[in-house]
Amino acid sequence: MSTALDRQGLPISIQEFDELPADSSHRFEIEDGRLLVMIRPAGPHIKAARRLANCLDEQLPDDLESMVEFEAELSGPSPRRIPDVVVCFSEVGDQVRIRGEEILLAVEIVSPGESAARDYIRKPAEYAANGIPITWVIDIQERPHSLTVYTLDDSGQYHFSSLITGSYTGMVGGHEVTIDLDSLTGPRRKRS
Repeated sequence: MSTALDRQGLPISIQEFDELPADSSHRFEIEDGRLLVMIRPAGPHIKAARRLANCLDEQLPDDLESMVEFEAELSGPSPRRIPDVVVCFSEVGDQVRIRGEEILLAVEIVSPGESAARDYIRKPAEYAANGIPITWVIDIQERPHSLTVYTLDDSGQYHFSSLITGSYTGMVGGHEVTIDLDSLTGPRRKRS
């Protein structure tokens, strides 16, 4: 019997993908109709995702919620993705996966290796095609950390910002949020 690791890079249907056994050490996605197997993020990546979700939840109204590693159901050749953080309406959190049209913000945190091209180019194109209004790509590999903001226009195309460092203030689901990018990793700061 073959495992998901044996199927890495091979064509896979949505049904076959959805029947894969749970694996706590790997993250599975479908990319261009093929199984993509990645080692689960660790260390600073996990810390950044959790801190970002907490920061967003503190600022968003009760009917919106940040979810970490919530599997997304998309249309197109890459129908299963796992953004590092999504913001959606709270009731969506009871679902097995989130549909693209339910995502208000998708966040990708750049990991070392081939992740950069996927996070800066491929995934934003897929998210735009699914009507996700905003995507953030956060790079924690360098200091200072940087953010690129992709905003969907009326034609269904993303426009992206120049690299943002330090602090960022913008809209998520119609609500203003502020993120201190450098606080996403490193020692925890005391609250005032």
